[in-house]
Amino acid sequence: MKSIMRDHTQPSRIHLSRAKGSRLPANTVRCDRSTILGNPWVPGENGGLRIPNGSLQGKMDWYPPIPTTEILTVERAVALLAEWLLTENSSLPAGLSDTDVTRCIDALEELRIAVLDRLPALRGHSFTCWCMPGSPCHAETLMEIANG
Repeated sequence: MKSIMRDHTQPSRIHLSRAKGSRLPANTVRCDRSTILGNPWVPGENGGLRIPNGSLQGKMDWYPPIPTTEILTVERAVALLAEWLLTENSSLPAGLSDTDVTRCIDALEELRIAVLDRLPALRGHSFTCWCMPGSPCHAETLMEIANG
């Protein structure tokens, strides 16, 4: 009786690279801000909340970040993404006008639905992002939800 070998490789987070000759492995999903899977919460001094500008199909275009009252750490940006996807709670920057609050909430809800609709088809895939290996990354959150 022949034994059938199967690849039981676990999905993992892979670091994107611009190195010559680098290629994405098979069954790997790019989830940086060029895609719908990018984290709308941007860490750093020039970070904040980004909302999509236009279609949620193909290469993403984002409005510039709306500054938050706190400088977002990577850990906080990843936590905000997880909270938003799992609970619908979205942390909006302080001081927005009523019109901007409505615009952000509507854009984030549309984006959230699109991301959650896409994740089940990505079960078993690895996810790739620019975050350094070993550092917090929203790709791990997306991968956990997709494979959960």
